[in-house]
Amino acid sequence: MFLQIFLIGILSGLSPGPDFFLVMKNSLGFGRRLGIATALGIASALFVHITYTILGFTYIIEKFPSIFITIKLAGSLYLLWLGFHAIKSVKQNKEQSGTGSKARMDKNVKQGFREGFICNVLNPKAALFFLSVFSQFISADTASWVRWIYGTEIVIAVGLWFTFISTVISYQKFRTFYERYSHWFDRGLGAILIYFAVFIVYSTIHG
Repeated sequence: MFLQIFLIGILSGLSPGPDFFLVMKNSLGFGRRLGIATALGIASALFVHITYTILGFTYIIEKFPSIFITIKLAGSLYLLWLGFHAIKSVKQNKEQSGTGSKARMDKNVKQGFREGFICNVLNPKAALFFLSVFSQFISADTASWVRWIYGTEIVIAVGLWFTFISTVISYQKFRTFYERYSHWFDRGLGAILIYFAVFIVYSTIHG
């Protein structure tokens, strides 16, 4: 069972989503350290999902769905902010290459960690993932310490996966290619983040 949970954590990281594209964006644009910081921020946020799931917040969400809707809308607004910020920064870099390069260097590890944490903690996909996983593998008879081990396994699996991704993507060869076409990469990644935001809002309204 422990191995199954770990593999499920890896598979959840493999599934493209806002977290994946944020790690890619920061790794390409700012390098390995900031990419790994983003990955660690995402992994840390998973503990929030684990905690409220184990403590029974699932019951509250089922009884008061407006709470979950609020979380989803807050997450979509954050993704919109990230997406528009990426597109806006590209236009500035295009017009002011010197200023754009300096702006890229201004982002630090702490900011990368914070972006990863907020992106995941407000990601409805992460919340739904834990609600579904824990309902499948955890019953009322499951000991509390086993539940925490299951949750920690997923955190480690996701953290390792995104750390691996950020390490590979931040190799100089990839970053050199990225710098050559950064205008299109940033614009494309920004558009993807905006797509996820719009999709979340649409699914919330029509769900």
